[in-house]
This record gives sequence, C-alpha cells and structure tokens, in this order.
Amino acid sequence: MTERTVQIEILVADCPEDAPEVEADSRVDVAVNGQMYPTAKLDDGRYVAWWFEAAAPAPDDSITTEWVAAPTRYLAAATLSELWEDPAAFDSLMSANC
Repeated sequence: MTERTVQIEILVADCPEDAPEVEADSRVDVAVNGQMYPTAKLDDGRYVAWWFEAAAPAPDDSITTEWVAAPTRYLAAATLSELWEDPAAFDSLMSANC
C-alpha cells in the first residue's frame, strides 16, 4: 500500500472580493449524510463546497465567506460537512494556519 497526500484547502474571505473563481454553470449539489452541499468547479480544476443548505447563495455572493477546495466535489462537500459538525476542528485548523 502506498501513501499519498491529497490537498484540501479551507478558504475564508476577509472581504467579498476574496471569493474563489468558479466556472460558470458548474454548480452541482452533493449529498453527504442526508445533507445537501453546493459545489462548483474552480478555474484550476479543483472543486469547492460552501454553505450548508441546498438553498445556498452563489459562491461569490457577499454573504458566502467560507469554502473548502478539494480534488473532487464529494471530498470538498464531505470535508465541509465534517467541519460544520465539529466547529472546534475548523477553529483549530484555521488557527494552525495563521
């Protein structure tokens, strides 16, 4: 068995202009443990998940301030799901990156 590292990035906006660049019309909602998470394809080929309701605003809406970027839609959505379930983990990861 070989080990590989998969990069998952947590993005937090300081201002609305910090929203990640996504491809137009690439939104697909992904189900994780019975919850829907919107995802979209980033310009660099990765995927981003944001918010936690199916009626979420667009990824570049000014009230959207946190995203998870990953190589697949499901990995982005599942990671976001875990962070929403454990806010202390989110805070810990964010403070470690400061």
